[in-house]
Amino acid sequence: MQNNPYRAYQKTQVTTAKPEKVLLMLYEGAIKFNKLAILKMKEKNVAEKGKNISKTLAIVSELMNTLDHEKGGQLAADLENLYMFIMDKLIEANMYNKVEELEVVERLLTTLYTAWQDVVNNPRPDGVPSPALQPELNALY
Repeated sequence: MQNNPYRAYQKTQVTTAKPEKVLLMLYEGAIKFNKLAILKMKEKNVAEKGKNISKTLAIVSELMNTLDHEKGGQLAADLENLYMFIMDKLIEANMYNKVEELEVVERLLTTLYTAWQDVVNNPRPDGVPSPALQPELNALY
């Protein structure tokens, strides 16, 4: 087994990061693997498409498993429903080679990532995302 300094650095970044940074990293990973799945689907590379969809599914599943329904209330319930919707889209895309389903997933993940970036980088005392994000967030429902 070779020592890879980059992998060691990445592992340290994840294990020492604050929870909100890990959340953003998970979204970044899901978006990256979903984009790769789109590319591989267009290239008709079935194995790589499936591998990248599986990675995206695993990350979205982890995001769903970390929801705190006691503290999060309705927001946690809404996110859980959205994550389940995303997972359904990923499965459908994989089964039927529907690139448009992956494009829906990309838009949803990117919108959520942008919203979480705003929350993490610009915390507000009332906990409400900035007004600039309201139209995007409302469009999700």
